[in-house]
Amino acid sequence: MKNKRINRRLLRNFGYPADQQGIINRYLRERGQWDNHLWRCRKYINETVRYYKPPLVTILGSGWLLDIPLEELAGKCRKVNLVDLMHPRQVKHKVSKLGNVKLYEQDISGGLLKEIWRSYREGGDVNSIRMPLYEPGFEAGMVFSVNILTQLDSLPADYLVRKKVMTYKELRQLRQGMQRSHIRYLEASDSVLISDYIEYLKTENRVTECNELLFSSLPEGRRIEEWIWDFDNSGNYYSGKRVSFGVKAIDLVK
Repeated sequence: MKNKRINRRLLRNFGYPADQQGIINRYLRERGQWDNHLWRCRKYINETVRYYKPPLVTILGSGWLLDIPLEELAGKCRKVNLVDLMHPRQVKHKVSKLGNVKLYEQDISGGLLKEIWRSYREGGDVNSIRMPLYEPGFEAGMVFSVNILTQLDSLPADYLVRKKVMTYKELRQLRQGMQRSHIRYLEASDSVLISDYIEYLKTENRVTECNELLFSSLPEGRRIEEWIWDFDNSGNYYSGKRVSFGVKAIDLVK
């Protein structure tokens, strides 16, 4: 399935603009707590590019570019592609100054959001929707999936929960299918995966709960680095609790 730009009405129905704004709001509210995580992401990407020297790279889930060393990539690579459902106005302005960076607005799930939305509006069975395969429609080069794996399935899952059209088991199968499809795409490419995989909830500096964030196993890779992302220390994400994520960066280049 070729990926065409997704329309704004659909994005609003799935709550993506609010979700995207929520990310930058939380980053600003955390006052530097994300710095180590963002630095580790940028460092891993830079080291990978320095080692392999790819002329072309594609970033999936570029977002606000907080975790992307854009200027360094633009300086080292002939071309840089940034892919997301929609790009913030500030990012568009920043990219306009870099002649070898191109923006693509695509559904990295391969168009599943549109299929779910269409099926629900037409009264169809959302369980009968086949898991589409992401096809960029452009030369991607080395692909970096950055902090997007566990987010791919959250928008459609939240939407379907609100509409009450899937059971918990069916939602789990959908989320598992989306994550597996994304990993299969990465494994078929020269790629790097950076993703959170476990959630730690803390009360009074003590871990009180651990939650797996993945419904599919992470792939094996050449070079794996792990760190902790202090995601929310304000108690806004979960009332009265601090939230940290375990993160892995995996080199899947063949």
